Amino acid sequence: MKKKNKFIMIGAAVGAMTIFTATAFAYSPNTAGYDAFKAVLKANHASGTVIESATVNGNLSLTVDGQTVVKADGAGKMGEAGSKHNVSGDLDFTVMGVERQASLYSSGDDKVYLVDRTNDLHYQVINLDDKHAGKRHKWSDEGKSRDRSMNKAEEALLDFLVGDLKDNFSVENQADGSKTIAVNISREDVPLPLRLLMNAASAEDKIGRAHAPEAHGEWEQIKRLPFFQGLEGIDLEAQLPELTEDVAIEHVRLQMTVDVNNEVQGVQGELEVSGKDKAGVTHRVELKGAGNVSDINATTPDAYDPTGKSVELLDAAMFDDDRS
Repeated sequence: MKKKNKFIMIGAAVGAMTIFTATAFAYSPNTAGYDAFKAVLKANHASGTVIESATVNGNLSLTVDGQTVVKADGAGKMGEAGSKHNVSGDLDFTVMGVERQASLYSSGDDKVYLVDRTNDLHYQVINLDDKHAGKRHKWSDEGKSRDRSMNKAEEALLDFLVGDLKDNFSVENQADGSKTIAVNISREDVPLPLRLLMNAASAEDKIGRAHAPEAHGEWEQIKRLPFFQGLEGIDLEAQLPELTEDVAIEHVRLQMTVDVNNEVQGVQGELEVSGKDKAGVTHRVELKGAGNVSDINATTPDAYDPTGKSVELLDAAMFDDDRS
């Protein structure tokens, strides 16, 4: 009898352990997607492949209450030729129904051409002195200094901000070793820290609008170019409602494609925000964007050929953002 009771106790213990284990697995968070996302942020990309050339494509759209305010598509090619950095790119955009197309060609720091494809006008930017060239070099140097992996403190802060959203991440492993990492967040899922950051950003935006500087003289010259005719009368701020009450993130979606080395190859994102303006009218603002990098170390930027074209000269000072 004692032996029988012993087997019953062992059986009950095994059964309890089985139920406990099954329950633990059933309720344990599935953080594979979030772990893959953090692995990308933690990767030290400076130790990966040196990128000497690449092709970048991207698009962006901004919609307010169902109406498209801004839509843009761009493609750029970047490459090094000796000590020079060559760039070429196309940009097509629409602002409140007004369409524009432009191209840029840069051969090092000494020659920059702008093409207004809407009006078939060609420009060469001159007087690219050390002041203007230095700004680009400084930006490049700063980018290298920031190319490091995420440290422990940053990881802890990220974990705190994400909170229980770790389960909202997913990862799909591809046969070639690449991964597709995605996160979908609805209004009900947005954690308190992110909502507080949203409120702080809204307050900061109000201050920024109130203290926005007036357009400087050089910008007034740029607006006289045919490319900007028809755009100068569009008040974007009037099209973008200033949300002051009940501001909330309705939906966030982010998808990344990374290669076997956790290098980002493409990104897609969506953000929808709702809120009321000062008059109490509810608005919805939706921002969508995507970008990808391809032909790494196999890209040759396009070169501009001025032969047979009427090229107007533009002084680089027109594009100077120093308003002091």
